[in-house]
Amino acid sequence: METKIDKQRMEKVRRSCGFMNGIEIEAEGSHIKVTLRSFSKNNIDVMVKEENINAEWRFTGFYGSPYVNCKNDSWTLLRRLGEDQSHPWLVKGDFNEIMYTYEKVRGLPRGYSGVWFTWERGNFVETNIKERLDRGVANEKWKSLFPIGSIHHLPQSLSDHCPLLLNTVGENIYAGNSQFKLEAWWITKKSLEEEIKSSWESTTGTILEKLEKLQEHLNKWARSIKRETEGLKRKLTKELEMLIAKERDDDTIAKIIETRVNLNMEIDRDEIFWEQRARANWLKVGDKNSTFFHKFASSWRKRNTISRLQLEDGGKATEDSKMAEVATLYFQKLFMSNGIGDLSHLLQGIEESISQDTNAALLSDYTEEEVFFALKGMGPTKAPGPDGFSALFFQRYWHIVGTEVINFCLGILNNDQSLGQLNSTDIILIPKTQNPASLLNFRPISLCTVLYKIVAKAIANRFQAVIGGCIDAVQSAFVPGRLISDNVLLAYEILNTFRQKRTGKKGYMAVKPDMSKAYDKVEWGFLKEVMMRMGFAKKWMELILKFITTASYVININGKRGRVFQATRGLRQDDPLSPFLF
Repeated sequence: METKIDKQRMEKVRRSCGFMNGIEIEAEGSHIKVTLRSFSKNNIDVMVKEENINAEWRFTGFYGSPYVNCKNDSWTLLRRLGEDQSHPWLVKGDFNEIMYTYEKVRGLPRGYSGVWFTWERGNFVETNIKERLDRGVANEKWKSLFPIGSIHHLPQSLSDHCPLLLNTVGENIYAGNSQFKLEAWWITKKSLEEEIKSSWESTTGTILEKLEKLQEHLNKWARSIKRETEGLKRKLTKELEMLIAKERDDDTIAKIIETRVNLNMEIDRDEIFWEQRARANWLKVGDKNSTFFHKFASSWRKRNTISRLQLEDGGKATEDSKMAEVATLYFQKLFMSNGIGDLSHLLQGIEESISQDTNAALLSDYTEEEVFFALKGMGPTKAPGPDGFSALFFQRYWHIVGTEVINFCLGILNNDQSLGQLNSTDIILIPKTQNPASLLNFRPISLCTVLYKIVAKAIANRFQAVIGGCIDAVQSAFVPGRLISDNVLLAYEILNTFRQKRTGKKGYMAVKPDMSKAYDKVEWGFLKEVMMRMGFAKKWMELILKFITTASYVININGKRGRVFQATRGLRQDDPLSPFLF
């Protein structure tokens, strides 16, 4: 019972034990349902239903005849299968035919080019022939369903054909991300703290230079532990199976306990790895959730991977570098000020609401406690900024880096120290609709460094204490005790009143404004004038404006960063100050 092996393997075990008859019930676990439509010696045609995909899709494994006199039969079969185009459809397999002359090298004179061949024969240079005989082809419905689906040509060892791996998620499973990011599971390694301490104490310079040096140090350390841990979970599982099968004695029991502890540690690390990628911050407790986190992370990545962007001339960009440049030009234009003109008619309704005592409290020197309180309030594994260090790093190793972090942050808050590279920001585009191509349908999220967020959050914590006095009573967001959902109830009641009107000559009218990219279009000059009219001290306004005007931006498309650019207007989403300023 609970062997956790499939039917074929269970049958093999049964036969090796001498039992010729038996019934095997496979474990459940697959979330993909495959239904057979038809089959022949040249094809297998099935329908596929995946848990996270809205539509059922069709897959045909195809084998084209290698013989010239039988090729017409193969194409006739494919044409007959293709008569039904009602579903998303992918055909994949060995077509035993090339489409163009450059899909063949050597052999009969049909040209040569490229390195993308799927079939090879001949162990000598003179007799070696390579052709692209295997491929996947899909209709438009399938490409719409899986816009970033791809096929990988895997290396072959015995066959003269290479295997084709279909990947509907579209991730490049072989490409690594060269950008540094602190992995949450690293903290389970005892050697990590020693590495951080060694690097931190032996490096001189500013805190930003020390973090940069620590990146290099941890990258080397990560490569070394990766070699140690690769395949360790599988190895420990095998060891545990062998130990459990043995007769029990004190030594065996001790080894079983030790192996179980080590295996659980590896399982925990695996879970932490996928939990960090899943961004499922609402899930705090429960059984081992590695499988859930893996699926959640894969689904999240698939949903947020950008496969194409629409150009102004109607064309489309599909390469990451080209898409990054298209997005950079778009946001450069979006973040460019249009000027504010005469604001007197807009500001006349704003009354002074910030007293001298309030300004004095806002401008009093910041303390170490405020800096640490700002850090403590951050989610430990939320997406890090360009430097790759999450809040978890500073929270966990505060006893090593805390003193310098406090001195650095208080230098900015109390002594007008420059933000410098601290204010560099990666912009990640989150789709607002399914498979968007237009940049209008993406929400730009700013990934700021944790050091910047500590300083900004310290200011925001003070701001929060006074914001209730300078926001109108009918404003239902960003103030403790008020709910933005109240707007929905109010709108519903107003429209319900419209609907019930049956008498009288006077009518009503409702206007629904579409505030496109509202955060991104906030003019800094207007923001300054509003704060001045409310009565904020000049020094406070200068501090706020320093934070929003010195930011530099880089568009990050699918992990590939574009070029740096500056802005002249706009507020960053995910900046702790932005909700209050907006």
